[in-house]
Amino acid sequence: MAKTKAKKDYPQLAKDIVRLVGGEENVVSLAHCVTRLRFKLKDESVAQTEQIEGLQGVLQVLKASGQYQVVIGTDVTQVYDEIGRQTGILSGAGKADKEESGENKNEEKKTVLNVAIDTISGIFLPFIGAFMATGLLKGILVICTTLGVLSAESTTYTLLFSLADGMLNFLPIFLAHTAGKKFGANPYVSMAIAASLVHPNITALWGGGGAVDFLGIPVTLINYQSSVIPIVVAVFLQSRIEKLVQPRIHQAVRGIIAPVISLVIVGLLTFMVIGPVSNLLAVTLSNAISALLSIAPPVAGAVLGTLYPLMLIFGFHWGIIPLAMNNFATMGGDPLFAITMGTNFAVAGCTLGVLLKTKKADVRELSISAFVSALLGGVTEPAIYGVLLKYKKPFAVVCIMSGIGGIILAMSGALLTAMLTGSLMTLPALIAMMGAPVAIAAAIGLVGGAVCTYLFGYSDDMNK
Repeated sequence: MAKTKAKKDYPQLAKDIVRLVGGEENVVSLAHCVTRLRFKLKDESVAQTEQIEGLQGVLQVLKASGQYQVVIGTDVTQVYDEIGRQTGILSGAGKADKEESGENKNEEKKTVLNVAIDTISGIFLPFIGAFMATGLLKGILVICTTLGVLSAESTTYTLLFSLADGMLNFLPIFLAHTAGKKFGANPYVSMAIAASLVHPNITALWGGGGAVDFLGIPVTLINYQSSVIPIVVAVFLQSRIEKLVQPRIHQAVRGIIAPVISLVIVGLLTFMVIGPVSNLLAVTLSNAISALLSIAPPVAGAVLGTLYPLMLIFGFHWGIIPLAMNNFATMGGDPLFAITMGTNFAVAGCTLGVLLKTKKADVRELSISAFVSALLGGVTEPAIYGVLLKYKKPFAVVCIMSGIGGIILAMSGALLTAMLTGSLMTLPALIAMMGAPVAIAAAIGLVGGAVCTYLFGYSDDMNK
């Protein structure tokens, strides 16, 4: 624990991490989320995990979703930027697909689940921060209009609402860019296809309800604004078409002809086939989720609420994000992440329980920063990996409190109408969206977690 006391030397930390993962030549690609460096390595057996976990500034190392994840904490960006300054790893992101299809020694370890989670996180992770920022702004606007501070008819509200709702409205364009990079397609052609889906002319045709055809072939239009599945499937198809046609086009005109072929073929197929079929799938998924929550809300809430902290550890929560975004488009809000809104408060509460119980200075020091990070910012990795998992029992309390909160929220029919994380900063917006049940779930997580951890979950003897 002593390693948490010294001020972090980001340049040295970056240098040490790269050296211990096997050097720059062992890195296929690198990305980061809110708290983790996410490496793809040619050979994970080369990485010296124990030494990396012993570095000042590293909380934990995880091998999940086909990635070698180094958990740093909220200052992960500084370490990531230092790696970019010191090495050519970040500029070599394009080599990922080539090297993975070749001599990647971890290939045999891949599973369908790992590939799915890696794909989902690669598509959604790059813009999730901006998406949550727009969600918070939307929550603030809900508070302001509810309290009568701001009129929904004012131009001030209109300007702010356009900032809050614009990204959701044109979500297919954001997805097109990240999916294009993930699947190895031309991301700007992907964005052009997505832009056609949300073009005002297409929106007007859909809203008008009249018959639409292409050369006499009927076309069933859907509302592509806020949609998720159609553009992801379309970009995947685009990547395959580009790989097929580009080698067959003379290099002198390839840069012009190949994009035209992709744009026209994939665009028309999206309007005529991919869109209607994926919309049917999206509606079916939403109906299934609604049915489960209406048939047995306590069971659904208990299962998802209890398992969600475990999903966070292994990155499986990324699998919920496409479902949630699909729910925003089809249901006007998401009940899945709504059920988990007590989890972060449970993490903060259990960390507070350790903080209040311990007499050890190093445990107290780490618990303070982890508690503040979880409670105020909703960033739970420092608490989970630095405190709760180490002593095991506090993390079990997190799962129990999160499950109780999930039952309450599921039974109340809570619906998250904007993507937000649970924290003290966002709680007023969450209450404005979902009412008192989310406040109750947060209180149970925070207070119940602290009390149970203090009484049953931790003692300084665990450090021996």
